[in-house]
Amino acid sequence: MRSLTVLSSLLLTSALYGSAQAAQVPPLAEHLPAGALMTFETRNAGSLIARVGKLVGAVALGETEGAGALTGMVGSVLGQDATVGVFTVTGARGTFAPALLAVARPNAEGRKLLAAMMPKKKGAKVGVYPFVRSEDDLFIGQAEGVAYASTDKSLLMAYLSRLSGKDAPRLLNSAAYTTPMRSVGGQEARMFVNFSAAAKVARSALAEWHVPRLLSPVVDALDTLGQWAGGMSTTVQGWSTVSAHLPNPQGRDRPLYALLTPTTTFRVQELIPADAEAVQASACHPGAGSYLGRWLTRVDLLDPLGFLTDTQLASHLERSGQYLGGECAQVTLAGGTKAGFNMSDPAAGLGYTVWYQRVDDLDAARAHLPEFARSVNAALGALPGTLRSMASGAGSAVSAGGKTRLPGAAAGAMAEGLGELDAALKNLKFSYGFRGDYLIVGLSDAAVQKALKEGGEGLLGSADFRAANLSMTGGGWQYARNLPDLTEKDMAAMMSGADEEADMMMEMFGDVYADVLNRYDGMSAQRTVSALPSGHLILTKSRVKFRW
Repeated sequence: MRSLTVLSSLLLTSALYGSAQAAQVPPLAEHLPAGALMTFETRNAGSLIARVGKLVGAVALGETEGAGALTGMVGSVLGQDATVGVFTVTGARGTFAPALLAVARPNAEGRKLLAAMMPKKKGAKVGVYPFVRSEDDLFIGQAEGVAYASTDKSLLMAYLSRLSGKDAPRLLNSAAYTTPMRSVGGQEARMFVNFSAAAKVARSALAEWHVPRLLSPVVDALDTLGQWAGGMSTTVQGWSTVSAHLPNPQGRDRPLYALLTPTTTFRVQELIPADAEAVQASACHPGAGSYLGRWLTRVDLLDPLGFLTDTQLASHLERSGQYLGGECAQVTLAGGTKAGFNMSDPAAGLGYTVWYQRVDDLDAARAHLPEFARSVNAALGALPGTLRSMASGAGSAVSAGGKTRLPGAAAGAMAEGLGELDAALKNLKFSYGFRGDYLIVGLSDAAVQKALKEGGEGLLGSADFRAANLSMTGGGWQYARNLPDLTEKDMAAMMSGADEEADMMMEMFGDVYADVLNRYDGMSAQRTVSALPSGHLILTKSRVKFRW
């Protein structure tokens, strides 16, 4: 267990306050071997660690001063550069297996701490970098200001040899890594995921298990996702994020590739109510319904409630592709954010959520929607009876023959959970309407009627929305406005009726929770899709306003 503590310390060694000297040292990530499935990297992320650590500590401990002191203590042993990577190594019988590599450049105090935790025994060496095998089969070491650990000896040696100057294939030389990471740029924390490489590992495993046909569509979709990178940095005004996605144009799931890369010119903002609390608008491919319908057909037999069969949802979604256009938006209407925190009714937020989609063939849409709505609402109406029957069966826990089917506690929990689901679904009703050439749907007739109401300038009439300066052309955008601050009384009202534990937590930390939520002052995000010689780059940039 001692070596697990060492590994945990390395993973914590994300960053410390950077100095000019540290900035001149090449990042440790530059020495990573090729073939990474995923990496997480930090560089001079002291402000991020301090701000996020203090915030998390405040929520966990219920007060900020002690949390700040705790963050300071942790910061005193953190490093200025750290990388954690998951790689594929050759496992038994030539199959691929995942392995972990963690490296960090701790400060002086951190090096002393790690040195005291290192096993005192003779090990091996790569250049000037020694390492030993711990009791938990981790390979760990520290030298030249760098600490390192790995679950695989060969992987660690490959890294240390490159760190020593050996000329060998590196992750940095791979376009799959550098293209999205270059778009993300220098961030306090960055992450890279190679879905296509993970798909190769999955195919190898499926072939070994002799079930390649059953899950091949999932692997094909994973391969088509290609590569993704994302980064985050904090500022005194909040934080910003950047993500870069490179779908694989050679992936076998061609419909998925098409769904990932559409663009459009948005007009939906003219219809959305000016007091809407949040909007997520996106360019959507007309084939999205058919694609989702095919996946629903694959999992139809796994639906315990029979909802997919009763509604014939897959068939209706496929028909909708014949008339829907390429512009979609999910909108949280005024009051929806508070409703979303209602612990006694988890589905309350759906009563304030509506979806807009442009319609290319209004006649076809008007002909289809009545049948679609009847089908969904008939299935929703039948759900309470189905759930009551399932809850009754679970609650009895003993079969007619006297044999226990479920332990009493498990049966009771299942019955309670099904009862809560029944209560959450009872007020839902599929509703729809048309406004101009847009279809508006929701699970609350009141919400749909509010969205259908004419008048006003729409979201364009909001000064806060205009100040976000979002482009209405491209792959999509997001916007959430700054809401009035919540009071402790508001929090208590939202949490009341959930359970005794929730009431106790609110009594202890209600003011802290309210304070954290009130620091959030809105966000905006923009998604662009650019054509590259080898495919498309989907770049998303967001800015979150938060008072640390």
